[in-house]
Order: sequence, then C-alpha cells, then structure tokens
Amino acid sequence: MPIRIEVLRCMGCGLCELACSYRREKVFTAMRSSIMLHLDDKRNYFGVMIKLPNDDLVLGRPEGLEVQLAGQSSEDGAGAKPILLREACDECAGDRPHCVAICPAECLSQG
Repeated sequence: MPIRIEVLRCMGCGLCELACSYRREKVFTAMRSSIMLHLDDKRNYFGVMIKLPNDDLVLGRPEGLEVQLAGQSSEDGAGAKPILLREACDECAGDRPHCVAICPAECLSQG
C-alpha cells in the first residue's frame, strides 16, 4: 500500500528520514533515506517528498499532493534534486514502513 501524506500535520521533526535511513543502512543520516523533509522559507511551511521506485516523486505540500514524473521539472526544481540521488522507497519490503511507525504527528500513514 502506498504511503499517504497529510502534510499539514507535519511538524518537521525529521524522525521519518532517520527511521528510513536506519532501516536501509543501519545509520542515522537523512542523506540515506527515501523520504525527505522540505522547508520552504518563503512560504513558511514544511513539505515531504518520497522517491518512488520508477524515479517519480510524491510531493506533499499544504496545497495538496503532487506526483512529479521522472524528468519533469516543477517550481521546486532545486529543492527536489537531493532526493533524486537517493534510493527509491520500497515501503520497507512489505512491513509497516518505519517512517509511518515513528511519525509522532501521524502525518504519514499507510494507504
């Protein structure tokens, strides 16, 4: 089941990134996760990005969710580049995704 994002609940704690990286690499580093927090200073909000297996991105913003197809650009072009270098989300290989399990704000859920 795909991971659902309710971005308005996100408080930007970063636990989802750390849980994902620990599950993948057994280290706590946001740079190894398939999920990425995005802070937009101009609009003052947190967003969430998840890299899908086909290199598409799910972008969660206050105005709603958007799926950005591989190779497609958006207004967040530069902000999305770091996640494009990461491994795609495998939803923890069928287990309850670690990012969903750890999210204290319940902004992530399994659809």
